[in-house]
Amino acid sequence: MMLQAEQVLQGRYRLQHKLGQNPSRQTWLAQDIQTSPAQNVVVKLLAFNPQMHWDEIKLFEREAQVLKHLNDPQIPKYHDYFSIDQHTGGDLPWFGLVQEYIPGNSLQQLLDKGKCFTQLQAQRIARQVLKILIGLHELSPPVFHRDIKPSNLILGEDEQVYLVDFGAVQDRATAEGATFTVVGTSGYAPPEQLWGRAVPASDLYALGATLIHLLTGIAPANLPQRQMRIQFADKVTLDANFISWLEKLTEPAAERRFESARQALVALQAVCFPKQEPAHHPLGGAADYGRLASLTVLQVLGVGLFATLLPRFLFAPHHPPQPEAKVNVTAMNRAQQAYQLEHKSFSDSVVNLGVGVPTQSDTYDYSIQMSDRAVFNYGISRQDKLKSYVGGVFSIPATDFDVNANPKKIITMTILCEEAESDGDLSISNPTYQNGEIACGVGTAESRE
Repeated sequence: MMLQAEQVLQGRYRLQHKLGQNPSRQTWLAQDIQTSPAQNVVVKLLAFNPQMHWDEIKLFEREAQVLKHLNDPQIPKYHDYFSIDQHTGGDLPWFGLVQEYIPGNSLQQLLDKGKCFTQLQAQRIARQVLKILIGLHELSPPVFHRDIKPSNLILGEDEQVYLVDFGAVQDRATAEGATFTVVGTSGYAPPEQLWGRAVPASDLYALGATLIHLLTGIAPANLPQRQMRIQFADKVTLDANFISWLEKLTEPAAERRFESARQALVALQAVCFPKQEPAHHPLGGAADYGRLASLTVLQVLGVGLFATLLPRFLFAPHHPPQPEAKVNVTAMNRAQQAYQLEHKSFSDSVVNLGVGVPTQSDTYDYSIQMSDRAVFNYGISRQDKLKSYVGGVFSIPATDFDVNANPKKIITMTILCEEAESDGDLSISNPTYQNGEIACGVGTAESRE
């Protein structure tokens, strides 16, 4: 093999060092020297061999074509596709695919280093991967990855999860009416995929098997099975609802799994959602600050199905039913916290919050207003006899509570306010923040259970 470090391919890509290799493939970290400054990229190379099965070349070319048309921030961007001749590459011609380089480690590398993943970490990874799959599966035609596993998920230095290696990718148009190469990795590939068929739920099974690996530290192929189901519950300490979610994700029969990544994400959000505790305002010192600062991402990310499931599951029978707008605006508050943690900003769209709150119901109008450091979520009554509600989510530097805190650390605080009286007014005063305290505006009072 003549390819070596510092060699320049296509007059543009200077090879740095190998990231991986097998008899017919090499993956290199390289520099694109035509950019200023030189940009790190990944160059994947496939050597043509007369004995090679033609499907390998087809899959490699398909990966390039699919990546070229994808635009997801958590999928490495396509840069280039080329071929190099025998003189440059040795005895065989080579095909090259160039992608964005994501600094970080694959989940497999972290497992190999002995990392143990907690339930909260696994849930956060699941949320991010499901969002990627929603984007892929809802394309027209849909795209199925078909090889989700720890080595194909990169935990970037930015703490985001990236899906890589689309060499097994298949789109619906390719599969319908034709056979295709059986791909996937033992233990992660669902039964139907091993028979040459892939559906959206196939990627969900692979994600579930991956999460089981992260949580148990044991590859799914090495775990016992009963009636084709992976047996893992006795090897972990997890919430029963999360175990049930994982078991549904890894059902052997595709029709018994979640129908879509979107459905699986909504169900996961319902599992993750913690019961809301009454707010404590004003903040009274170090104890309150510690409570806020210790909030984990997953404690505020569980927001899905809130509007529809909260009355049924979180309120005991002796509690009176909560007003529609109170439930919905509370859900919007929690979703804004999650959105801010993931995007470093609030959302100005009710729909984009993803909690199933409509912009208008028979009795309320729902909307959002943003300011520099806060977002206000409204449920404005359309009937004189019903109170209106406003939720405030404030983005506050941690130094407001502790001068020694990291100045870049941000704390989110929420409050829910309701009209003191139902006056049929189409406006409501916003809550305020001052000197470490949040409070309801004029004519409103804090709404509690």
